[in-house]
Amino acid sequence: MDWKNFFDRLGLNGVAWQWRIIRWQNAWANRKARWSAGRQRVAYQHKVCPHCGALVDRADAACMRCGTAVGSWRGQAILRALGLVLPAWCPLTALLLAANIIWFALTVVLFGLRGLIEPDSATLVKMGALVPGFFWQGAYWQLITYGYQHGGLLHIIFNMVTLSQVGPYLERQFGGKRFFAVYTLALIGGGLADVLFRGPAIMLIVGASGALFGLIGLGMSFAHFYGGVQGHEQRNFFLKWALYGFVFGALVGADNVAHAGGFVVGAALGWVLEREQRGHGARADRVWTVAAMTLAVLTLAAFVWMLLSRLA
Repeated sequence: MDWKNFFDRLGLNGVAWQWRIIRWQNAWANRKARWSAGRQRVAYQHKVCPHCGALVDRADAACMRCGTAVGSWRGQAILRALGLVLPAWCPLTALLLAANIIWFALTVVLFGLRGLIEPDSATLVKMGALVPGFFWQGAYWQLITYGYQHGGLLHIIFNMVTLSQVGPYLERQFGGKRFFAVYTLALIGGGLADVLFRGPAIMLIVGASGALFGLIGLGMSFAHFYGGVQGHEQRNFFLKWALYGFVFGALVGADNVAHAGGFVVGAALGWVLEREQRGHGARADRVWTVAAMTLAVLTLAAFVWMLLSRLA
């Protein structure tokens, strides 16, 4: 099709639009080529050693070159398949964004369009909101579930925009397992701050902001202790995020107690990671792997526990 002539007839710049469409067509062709190559990688009949990168026969349990244990072929194939749909630059950030959005959408589907703007208290509690008074009565799952429930469209948009801005940068810097561990520990820390500070109060606490402040504290603390010009620039960048967040929270009546709790946890872990970076924790990688896996299981268990409590 003669796109230049078509857009010229519409009174637009035909040359500019023609080049724009050519770029779109080339991008689509490249995407299809990458998808086709990815499908071939998923179906590849060999395994890859995670330590030295050598090819391993599908039936072998260990690498012949370095002796490292190699997982199942099926497990590697699943990870390769996930790589086709998750962004390579921030898969954990993408998963957290998806989890928050899906849980919010489920709230709207189950309880009506009112949940889109301002869900009522009963809805929020049923979907995992943290109520300190209920927590002290045994609803311990709320320390995690509250972070995936939001109080309306504006609330989740604000938090997810923040996560999409801060998350990819920190995930690239620290890796997925450390990123997820800090996110979840800061989420729990923010909830604990509210539970301890407010006692058995009957009030609703929802949102991922405790975890987000933890990420901000992580980035600021790590950069401060790391030092140097780049470190100071990163520290100042996250310090501004923190100040804006606390001031905005005070102005709109947000839960700055949870924000502070998450921030302190993130800042403390930032110091730990900086020590590790300097060689004081060279063997900590396995610890972070175990921590991330444990926290992932706890997150799933919290939602299962919540659902079972509703059926009891």
